Amino acid sequence: MSFVKGDIGEDLWCDYIKTRGHTDIVRAPKKKFYDWDVKSIYQKNELTFEVKYDSKAYWWANRRGTPEQPNLYIEFKNTNKDEDSGIKASKAIYYIYILKRDESNTAFVFEREGMLSHLEQVTYKVVGNSATGDDNALGWIPPLDSLITQPFFVNKIVL
Repeated sequence: MSFVKGDIGEDLWCDYIKTRGHTDIVRAPKKKFYDWDVKSIYQKNELTFEVKYDSKAYWWANRRGTPEQPNLYIEFKNTNKDEDSGIKASKAIYYIYILKRDESNTAFVFEREGMLSHLEQVTYKVVGNSATGDDNALGWIPPLDSLITQPFFVNKIVL
């Protein structure tokens, strides 16, 4: 199921960057590959993106009684293999977090290394992914509002 959601996010992101003049857009191979999800050329520069798609963040925010303040789930460890995964394993330049709300999708663009450094330094709650995933990972759940005020935040894009 997570591959299907990942494909939705990657499709949305690829469609968007194509309209912005990116060329040679390549998706990561469908095997164990943590380096990046999407790679492209833009103005002669190779760019790489880790892309996440979250259709439940606003549902959870509603359930908590804070409908305008979603938390993100940023995976960093595979608990089955006791190894880095997600943002820690990625080598992408940018971390793209797409939030679905009703019928719209909004992408939040972050510089991955700056975001990772911030997440490692601030004490955010850490949870497993049993409620929404394969029950094989740990991730931070920072409030979106705490990330979009940081210098590593690049842009908010309605897709």
